[in-house]
Amino acid sequence: MHDDSAEPLMTASAPTLADVALTIIIPVRCAPERSDAIERLSFILHDTTRPACTEVLVVDDGSPAAMGRRLRQKCTDLGLRYLRIDSETAPFSIGRARNAGVQAAHGRHVMFQDIDLMPVPDFYRNVLLEIEVQRLDQFAERFLMFGVIYLSPEATQEYLDTRVDLRRSRFVQYLMEADTSRIEKFSTGTSVTVWNRHYFLATGGNDPDFAGWGYEDIEYMCRAIRRANRFPLPEEFPLDYRNFQTIGEYRGWKSVYRLFGDMTFQKGLVMFHAWHPVEQASAYARAKDRNRKLFEAKLAAFKATGEEPPPLPMPERGRSVIFRTNPWVYNRWVAPLLGEITLVDEEMFTPESFIEQVRDLRIDRVVFHNPYASATMEGIYRAVRQAGIPFLICERGALPDSVFFDDGGFNGESTSYAPERWRRLLDEREEDAICQYIRDHKAQGASLEDQPDRIGAAALRRRLNIFPGSKILFVPLQRPSDTVITHLAGPIESYDNFLRLVRRLVHTLPAHWTIVVKRHPLEVESPDLPGVIFADESHVDDLIEACDALLLINSGVGLLGLLHQKLVLHAGQAFYGHPGLAHQVTTHEDVLHALQHVRPDRESVLQFLHYLVFEFYSFARFKTRRVAWKEGALMTATTAIDYRVVRVPGCPHLHIEQRQQVEIADKSILFDRYRGLDGNLRRLPAAAAKPATVTKPAIAAKPAAAKPAGTPAAKPPSPVAATSGQPALQLVRSEPEQEVPPLIRKFRKFRSNPIMFMRDSKHPMLKAIGWSIRHD
Repeated sequence: MHDDSAEPLMTASAPTLADVALTIIIPVRCAPERSDAIERLSFILHDTTRPACTEVLVVDDGSPAAMGRRLRQKCTDLGLRYLRIDSETAPFSIGRARNAGVQAAHGRHVMFQDIDLMPVPDFYRNVLLEIEVQRLDQFAERFLMFGVIYLSPEATQEYLDTRVDLRRSRFVQYLMEADTSRIEKFSTGTSVTVWNRHYFLATGGNDPDFAGWGYEDIEYMCRAIRRANRFPLPEEFPLDYRNFQTIGEYRGWKSVYRLFGDMTFQKGLVMFHAWHPVEQASAYARAKDRNRKLFEAKLAAFKATGEEPPPLPMPERGRSVIFRTNPWVYNRWVAPLLGEITLVDEEMFTPESFIEQVRDLRIDRVVFHNPYASATMEGIYRAVRQAGIPFLICERGALPDSVFFDDGGFNGESTSYAPERWRRLLDEREEDAICQYIRDHKAQGASLEDQPDRIGAAALRRRLNIFPGSKILFVPLQRPSDTVITHLAGPIESYDNFLRLVRRLVHTLPAHWTIVVKRHPLEVESPDLPGVIFADESHVDDLIEACDALLLINSGVGLLGLLHQKLVLHAGQAFYGHPGLAHQVTTHEDVLHALQHVRPDRESVLQFLHYLVFEFYSFARFKTRRVAWKEGALMTATTAIDYRVVRVPGCPHLHIEQRQQVEIADKSILFDRYRGLDGNLRRLPAAAAKPATVTKPAIAAKPAAAKPAGTPAAKPPSPVAATSGQPALQLVRSEPEQEVPPLIRKFRKFRSNPIMFMRDSKHPMLKAIGWSIRHD
């Protein structure tokens, strides 16, 4: 795969990754019968106001060598980037071309369009505005779709001869007038789409299992429609019901698919397709029937298990080596940022041989989960740091649902928590945001480990028989075998020494102080601490709210204490152990002094929390289970992590909305085409409302195999659709065709869509069978 970048249109120099807002990707394979394709690259110049922050990337999927050279030269002349995939002997696959184009893109967002499409002036500027309006810049799973008007041969020439400022209005007018001599077809359900680049790569892009033409873009769109949750899903979503032109009921995937293109078309955003002959009998088109069956199988598999292709790497992120495939280290939403990934077994190396291997393979970073998980892992980790090799540590953060990706060390030893990273004045908006986070946390009562129900601070004091006016020193215990205890105990040196400190305080604290201890939720036995009150069955937030100060080694509960504006005393090496936040203690004298004279600084606490919540931590939903561990203790095993925010050092942040409710309800004017005379959406006929069986897909979806990044393809226009209401256009064929006998026509319909064949049948029994089969 070769990337020849020329000077882009309307810019003085080649853009860098940070300069480009949108990459327009045009997949193509030139062939003798489509020699006009090279000249059609000039169509991109029709938008004379294309912003400098956009780039055009032409992906050449294996054009014959001579035509490839002409295509490359044309790109150079026009100031477009050129990417060649050496796939001349492989069948053309537009999905591969799109995937390779997204990997090579410089823009944060990518747009797919065919070589035959013609934009009008200001089109790409309006695309950038639409990215902002529909908040693609905020939520990665959102996407745009644009309608296409397909012109006849005569209309194509007329369009090119028409004054530039009249083109859009004139030819949309022809569409509204149902001028079938000029408009062959119109679709708002197209492959002209805009995506967040990171999101597209993380979700595996177009599935490489599809070959030839058809359904690779539709399958990807259907996955995206389910994730985005912008519209309610129609009845029988998997059903291939009607076509984009004739569909008038909110049923089947096409009915929701086209709404995304309807949304932009109603704002006047549309592209025009220049006519060209289509060879329907080509092997490329014949693969469509196979792809349809594969599409049905993959649609069912994604709904049932979330199965989709593996994530694609970002080439600019180089290479990473990992030791585990657990969801902390190898996760769909993070994988693109790790580039090309190599999995190794640490037990096969000494620290010295590992460093040699990393250098030989030109690895850009080493990714750890727990760098102190074993003596071997610790040795490699220390060798990596000493050699100055970049690394990344992926672990659970100290706030609920949080994860950190740290290139500065592990927990309390990391430079990522140094005051220079977070100590700055917050503006009013930033302070309001972190205060709102604190209020939400207190209201929700979320925690790192399973906790009993909350009862409130006052009720907790009564339950523990602590008199009003008494002060509480809360001691949340940690796991003795935890890495932060065994390796980052700091001045207190050990867990046992910390317990000795607690026992000493029982006798030295003033009489109005009570020590309340909570055993770690995953431990099964409590240590021997005479004179303290154990509150193992109390919620940690109730204990923090009720207490006056916390004493701990370096537990993440200390951060929650700061969130509640409590005095936090830490005896170990804690990542929050900085002036203005928590206070270091080692002896009972240190504790007594701090209880009298030390208080956290509110501004410092808000600044630190703001840094963690809005700049450093990632956030996700976890799927966990408790498993037996050492000596009868339990361990929380994380089996899946579904990110809503991904923050990896040196990379743009990724935000995923994870909507629980649809955004655009059926009251929207976008649904008007699906309404009956009573104003309600058309529903299934009464006969179809009976309990139904679910048909099984014809082909079982197999797991998609990862393919080399540079295997691309190109694609013909999308299916046809109508604007709104009932269909107004009579479609005109590009070339005359022989009339197909009725029996053959019916057989073809039965083979391609047996359910709709039976539903449309005039035979009562077949019709009843058709409506008794329901796709869900």
